[in-house]
This record gives sequence, structure tokens and C-alpha cells, in this order.
Amino acid sequence: MPAPVTAEGGASDMVSLTGGEPRPLTLGQFSAGLRRLAGAPGPRGACLAPALSGDEASPARLVRMLPLRCADGLARGEHGPTGLPAGAVVSVAWQLDGVGAVVGALLPPGHPAAGRLGARVLAGEGVWPATVWPAGSEVSRESPLIELADTPARLVVRAPDRDIVGSLDQPARPPADAGRLTRATTGLRRGNRQVRIRAGDRVWWLRATGVFGVRVSRGDRPVYLTRGMLGHFEPGADELDVSVVLATLASLPSSTYAPILGF
Repeated sequence: MPAPVTAEGGASDMVSLTGGEPRPLTLGQFSAGLRRLAGAPGPRGACLAPALSGDEASPARLVRMLPLRCADGLARGEHGPTGLPAGAVVSVAWQLDGVGAVVGALLPPGHPAAGRLGARVLAGEGVWPATVWPAGSEVSRESPLIELADTPARLVVRAPDRDIVGSLDQPARPPADAGRLTRATTGLRRGNRQVRIRAGDRVWWLRATGVFGVRVSRGDRPVYLTRGMLGHFEPGADELDVSVVLATLASLPSSTYAPILGF
């Protein structure tokens, strides 16, 4: 019998908006973020807030973090189908306006859909599913996120009509044979920590901004930004943008692109 979809627990009840790691938040910070969401809040204890109605104008699609305790219900499909394969371990969850719950999960090493090193997957109703495979060390329950290596990580986004193949890497990252001092000093510059994402004929760049911010651009225009406690996709972002951005955030530790602070 295949293993059921499960959820990871932890000391923190909150999921990072900008990456795949849990991070603690004060109640005041979380409440302030929720107050800024468009629309009325959901009932007490609810995991999903009401989506904006179709006739309400919204300049951008908001991305709301979800409590990690909601991952159990999301993993079981209680808030709509997620399309996660059996044996997946949910570790990060968002609510995206107009779509619903989106989850990032771990497929352990040896899983039929993951291979020898394991993989990270993105799934949810209304989003194109995606898988990211590490090129170096394996991902597991003990180390669930992908550390980028000199060889790019492999990305596949499953569009309705085809699979879109791509990769994640850091072109300005010093090679493995560079000296320790070179690697340390180069890594202190945010520009050198940028993550390049390629899929099909598109290229995106993810970088840290401000103190706790993230910006993802395609060409010279941003497609995803965080402001305070909220993230949002720009009006021009399409299904491929959404899947690529969320799959990347769900797969990489924030320390990959955020020097020193490692938020």
C-alpha cells in the first residue's frame, strides 16, 4: 500500500512566505499581515480565507501564508484536490487569490516520482504542478530543501499540453574549487546570490530585497514581490510564472539567495 500524503510538523506553526522553511512570527506580525489582505477574514480556526469575487478589481494576486497546522488538511485534500502523489510530505503552504491552496512538498529519496536523491514538488488546484530535482546532495525529512550545487537543479513544469523543462542555478556562484576566502567574500554580495530560473524560452531572476523581501523578475519586469507580510504576483504573471516562482520558493532555503541574514 502506498504511503499516505503527510505534513511535516515543527516548533513553529507558521510557514515562511518567502521560502520553504518554517520561521517563527509574533501574533502581532501575523495579525497585521492578515489585516492587509483584501476581503473579509475567514471564520475563526479556518485555514482558507474567502477569495475575491470575480467583479472586484485587484491590481495583483495576493499570496497569503498559511499556518503549518493547516498542512494536515491540505495534505488530505480537505480544502480541494492538491494532486500530490502518495508518500509526499507537505512542508509549506500558501493561499493564492483566485486559485486556493498551493502546497510545496518533499518526495523522499527512492520515491517512484523522485528518484535516487528525492525531489521537491508543487501542487494545488488551479496551478500547473512542478517538480525540482537536486543535482548534488539528496533531500530528506532531515534535510528537506535543495542546496544548489555547481550543476543546475532540474525543473519540470507540467502544463496541460506539455512538460516544460528547465533548471535552477546561480551563475555568479564561485566554483567548488575556488578558495574559501573567495567563496565567502563573493557570497556576501546579493547580486552574486541571485538564482536564475530557466523554463522553456523564459528566464527569471530571484533575489533578496530589503530586509525580508524577495523579488522575481522576468526580463526587466517583476512578476512577484513581497511587501511586509504579503507576497503578490503582478497582473501580467501567467500560470507558468506562478508555478516557477512558487516551486522555487518551496524548494530552496532562503539562505541560498539572502546573504548573512538567511531569513
